Amino acid sequence: MQALNTVLPTAPSSSNNSSTPNAEAVATVAALGSSQAMSSTPSSPSSAELLSEPQSAYLWEFWKQMTAMFPGKWERENGAAPFKKDGSLTIAAGTWFQVLKGRSRAQHARGMACCLTEGREWPPNPPRFLTMCLDIPVMAAVEREMAPGRPQSGFTVLVRSLLDLHVYASADHGSQQRRMLEEAYTRAVQHVVDGKPLPQPVLAIEQEKHGVRPVRDRESARAAMERAAAELNFDGD
Repeated sequence: MQALNTVLPTAPSSSNNSSTPNAEAVATVAALGSSQAMSSTPSSPSSAELLSEPQSAYLWEFWKQMTAMFPGKWERENGAAPFKKDGSLTIAAGTWFQVLKGRSRAQHARGMACCLTEGREWPPNPPRFLTMCLDIPVMAAVEREMAPGRPQSGFTVLVRSLLDLHVYASADHGSQQRRMLEEAYTRAVQHVVDGKPLPQPVLAIEQEKHGVRPVRDRESARAAMERAAAELNFDGD
């Protein structure tokens, strides 16, 4: 698989950026998953750097694709061009550069395809596009899939494996569960960004095999409990 870093390098040339691309991606995706923020494009430390001709051509092509996909709206949010008159990146393009660098062509194609299949009226912001490229669901989707009886994506199965499910289920407050889920979510994001495989998805019917089975015959269950209580002398006689 040819990586996009043949066009966009995995690390910018700016010397004042000390974090690794993976760390940036983890922080970006985890923050999006927690807040589901859809705010305007933030500033980027790479906005002043100059790109090579292949890099510039690639960014221009990306800009054209997004402009065609979201006519008027993309330009309104990100500008008509990714470059200033002096050839340096705009603030918006600098942020998109951080998202696009190091992504494989397949990941980039997945992100573009998601823009179409989701039927979006507005263009995604850079963090959301990154989750599309990496096929990472937002935390709200993971929370929904954590409910009993729901089918689970491979990512949610991974998050579950990183949780102490007994402590999670017995937590006194929703805030404690939320904090535990955020920690597991961030670790799962790191797993994906590092290129490690996801476990297989789990169907709802498979979950029932390993979880608490619902009581289908309450009368029989009540009679069984009464017999057990009598045998164990729970009636006090």
